[in-house]
Amino acid sequence: MLQKDLLAGLTVAFVALPQCMAYALLAGVAPQYGLYAFMVASIVGSLAGSSRHLQTGPTNASSIVAASAVAAYVGREDFMAIVFLLTLLSGLFQLTLGLLKLGNLTQLVSSSVLLGFTSGAGVLIVANQLPNLLGLPSKGSVSVLGQLRYVASGIADTDPTVLALGVGTFFLALLLSKVSPKTPAGAPLFPAYLLAILGAAGVVAFLGLHETGVRVVGNIPASLPPLSMPAFSWELIQALASGAIALSLIGLAEAFASAKSVASFSGDRIDTNREFVGQGVAKIVVAFFSGIPVSGSLTRSALMYQAGAESKKAHVFSGVMLAGLVFALGPVTRYIPVASLAGILLIIAVKMVRWEHVKLALTATRSDALAFLATFAAALLLPLADAIYVGVGVSLALFVRRARVPRVVELVYDEKKGFREVTDADERPCPEVAIVHVEGPLFFGAADYLEEKCLKVASRPEVQALILRLKQTAALDATTLLALGNVSAAMKRQDKLLIISGATPEVEELLHRVHLIDVLGPENVFVARATILESTTQAFAHALDYVKKKH
Repeated sequence: MLQKDLLAGLTVAFVALPQCMAYALLAGVAPQYGLYAFMVASIVGSLAGSSRHLQTGPTNASSIVAASAVAAYVGREDFMAIVFLLTLLSGLFQLTLGLLKLGNLTQLVSSSVLLGFTSGAGVLIVANQLPNLLGLPSKGSVSVLGQLRYVASGIADTDPTVLALGVGTFFLALLLSKVSPKTPAGAPLFPAYLLAILGAAGVVAFLGLHETGVRVVGNIPASLPPLSMPAFSWELIQALASGAIALSLIGLAEAFASAKSVASFSGDRIDTNREFVGQGVAKIVVAFFSGIPVSGSLTRSALMYQAGAESKKAHVFSGVMLAGLVFALGPVTRYIPVASLAGILLIIAVKMVRWEHVKLALTATRSDALAFLATFAAALLLPLADAIYVGVGVSLALFVRRARVPRVVELVYDEKKGFREVTDADERPCPEVAIVHVEGPLFFGAADYLEEKCLKVASRPEVQALILRLKQTAALDATTLLALGNVSAAMKRQDKLLIISGATPEVEELLHRVHLIDVLGPENVFVARATILESTTQAFAHALDYVKKKH
């Protein structure tokens, strides 16, 4: 087992070295801060979480959201301390959610929203890395259209050498990934990204291109993660709070999706709340060890599983081995051209747009399509930290719109066929008694709709009693109960009777608690029974007795 964990840890460390440097570039900070984040988070995140395969470290989404959240502070002397504060705040938020056992919060970020966000982020990464790829001065974090206009205006100033290094790294990494032999589990044996950027670094060093104006990474301190102190300031905390929450939501969705995806192969059980805690603790610790925001990485988690990791020790080995690689490769990494990291980021960005999933989101339902398109557009037009709020808001609005219209059908009963659905055109064997069956949540958004439907049925001249079947409903609240009271009162004014059938124990207890049972009459509420439609059958007999007594 130890040998497998060592091999898996080394495999992931080889992949993480170029990735974390590229993600640091994406976040707008020096490469070493991405490496520090991995060294710490890989160890802390695994030990504090529940998954033995979830790999915690810098990711494309978390890095680009971080860049958006701190863009206004670029150039300040305490810029890195502000980045550490953002990391700390998002960690505290995630830790709080985990301790409160709010693991289901990940359901607020639907797959369509996350897909729209990552697709938009992928396009934004491409736009932001074009200047680095072409050898143009960096423009910082701006909109996609602004970045494209900037690139178009400066295209004549493209540095052919820089472009060749970036494009060469791009294609060499793809080629190595394709030709690399695989382990029995499918993990590549060649660290394609690392070999590609080291090859580019070798070209720069051999030809002395760093002395001709080619931007390189420069010296990366060969050291363990140093201690750091976030920039504690109430004004900064207020300013960064929104970005920190957005970063947390994205991080939670990423971590949960990654852990769940790998668990579908490994058979492990995932404790969502513990993963919340683990991810939060990892961010908090990283903030005090000079790291950028971290999250669960799907690609590195899958690689950890494919490489044969048997326990969480593999993540510890991975963090330690990355530190060893930094020490060993320090003299070479200083020659890595920024254009090569841009080339690696382009590969990552292209993979972020999962076309088969996009097609599914656009064709599945109108709600999925709207959620995807709204989040995708927001990611391109708004600060990326705000895009996730747009997506979640659209998803919730569409959900409420759909949930506010429960399924309401009318049933009839005859001795030969029992209960069946009817339409307005169907013949009703007993027109004096109407049976309305309701399915779905009956929260405040559905109250008016339910009241309108019931009063429409009750207004028919021949109807003397209305049976409202609530067996398949849930989430009744004060507004819904008020609507039932209004229906009962309106029917009493017409000397008609409202009867409730299929009342679950929860509904019955609620009716007693608000004293609506006294308004309806205890004899007019029939509790759900083990036998299907038994309570409705009893309610129907009660309604017939009422009609006979009236006549």
